[in-house]
Amino acid sequence: MRLNFRLASPGAVFNSFLGALDIKLGAEIVLLFGLINKVAGLYGLVVIFIGGSLTQIAFYAYSTASLFAFLWALRIVKSESASTTTTVAHLYTLDHLVQSLFHYLFYLDYWYNVPHDGRRTANSQAQQDLINLAASRGEIIDPATQETPGMDELRKALAGDIWRTEKVYAGWTLVFGFFLKVYFILTLYSYAAHLRSSTYHTLPLTSRSTATQIAHPDPPQPTRGPGDATAGPSSRQSNPRQDAVGKEMERLRQEEEGFSWE
Repeated sequence: MRLNFRLASPGAVFNSFLGALDIKLGAEIVLLFGLINKVAGLYGLVVIFIGGSLTQIAFYAYSTASLFAFLWALRIVKSESASTTTTVAHLYTLDHLVQSLFHYLFYLDYWYNVPHDGRRTANSQAQQDLINLAASRGEIIDPATQETPGMDELRKALAGDIWRTEKVYAGWTLVFGFFLKVYFILTLYSYAAHLRSSTYHTLPLTSRSTATQIAHPDPPQPTRGPGDATAGPSSRQSNPRQDAVGKEMERLRQEEEGFSWE
């Protein structure tokens, strides 16, 4: 079975990035943000050694594997290849769906499984070993023996108030991140659509882009002589010395024509 990605290639939605930048530059910024995120995931693989859940290990392993895909995507975007850039947009959309699945699992665990009661908890066996070691040396009070009557309920009440405020902010942060990724996806598809329709280099912000002028310089203007009737002021270079020489040559030519006529 052959997949036809042409049917899943939407047209251009945006002509620029955030209304102020060249859309190609915006596509590169989108992929650079994703690349930084993947590099951070590479450091997260330390959970294999200090202890972590299966979901955490799977998330960080996926981030490490997709790191190389983002490096490839950056090279493709710079090359301005229409068909391959569309593939980059498809892969970025797939990455967004996978990341959203992990975020949803995080949401379920942190909202409903983690007890927000203010109690100090160890996130791994290594952290618990450090707590036990510090408690055995008398450096800290063992959390299991420091409770006093009435303090447990007070701690839970205060932690509950804090969590009710913070979970609103945390929830909106997840929603904002989701729709920001949607905007990034539309940016990549728009850039690919402009490449397919050969309209990228006609966009206003693209025509003023320094990078575009370097990659696609304007063709040199033909040099016309001072006696060319079609040569206007804009066709000559604005060099005062050359203008003076041209005027002198024009005067000499007119004098010669007048002498021949007489």
